[in-house]
Amino acid sequence: MSVRIERLMRIYNRMRRGPLTIDIISQWAKSAGINLSDRQLYRDLNTLKNLHFAEGENVEEYTDEKNRKTWKLEYDEATEKLTQYDINSFFLLKSFAPYTVHEQRKESIEKFERILYRHFSKSKYQQAIQANELYLRRTNYMENLYGEIEHKQIEDLIWALHNKRIIVIEEECLNVANLHLPKNPFPLKMYPLELVFHRGRVHISGLGIEDNRFLFFAMDKTFRFTLTNQVFSRKKILEDYNQKFNRLFAISDPINEETYHIKIEFTKGFGESFKNYFWHGSQQWELLDNGNYMLHLHCSIGRELIGFLAMGLNKMKVHQPQVLKDLILEKLQQTVAVYKDNLQIDEEEANEGY
Repeated sequence: MSVRIERLMRIYNRMRRGPLTIDIISQWAKSAGINLSDRQLYRDLNTLKNLHFAEGENVEEYTDEKNRKTWKLEYDEATEKLTQYDINSFFLLKSFAPYTVHEQRKESIEKFERILYRHFSKSKYQQAIQANELYLRRTNYMENLYGEIEHKQIEDLIWALHNKRIIVIEEECLNVANLHLPKNPFPLKMYPLELVFHRGRVHISGLGIEDNRFLFFAMDKTFRFTLTNQVFSRKKILEDYNQKFNRLFAISDPINEETYHIKIEFTKGFGESFKNYFWHGSQQWELLDNGNYMLHLHCSIGRELIGFLAMGLNKMKVHQPQVLKDLILEKLQQTVAVYKDNLQIDEEEANEGY
């Protein structure tokens, strides 16, 4: 099989998951190890329009009012059968979707469920209907409770992301990322780049236009922004944005521009419970001679990293860097003083150091 035919088949199989724009197929190609220019991808997609890999399947091209092209695989008749694993996968996605998404979009989710069932009703839906309908629960622990206002914000921001439009942040009261912004920074112009779901909330992230700094804002009734018709080039700033994002531990604004090699020792049992979680893309776990575990990270230091360490108390110990050891010691001493001396808690003092 030629390299080109194999590549076309891989792109065709990707189309089975849904419609494609050139941005979507380009991002997928990079993640799949296919190094091609956008021009070649255009040629491949146009070639697929004239090929017929399978009977009853056709690749169609659509152009919207912005002259943006979309390629879509259309079926003459849906004949594929779902397995029990397929059906269970759908119900897991439906039942374990974040509360913030599921409750307000319940009618839409159920609409897709009806469509799916209508087309695949002869599949094995009945074999585990009890499990799928009655035996799946999410706790909603640490999930934000959203209403219509927040979902309207999400819809507006999806429009801005899709159309690559600058947004203007007018007001923000929940500084969840502990952004070190100057006093009275609003209105603040922003290149929006992604919606990010983190710790039960949906956030908009991107870069500031004036200083190119990383920005992160939570959906909330107090969050106000304005959509604009100013278009920007996402590709030109995406690499810088990804570098800034990937060095963060969670989403917290870092204390400086440094990326540290961080070493944190865990007791055996605590380490075994933590090492199967995702904490950061750089994480590496090492089993020590004493039976404990060492977590190696290459990232910045911010408020959420301190909170992560505070969860373990004396079941975790920072070995390096010294700046992190000093910061966690300072915060723990402040916490002890609050309880021991019955001190008032203060926002500014609590935020000092990070």
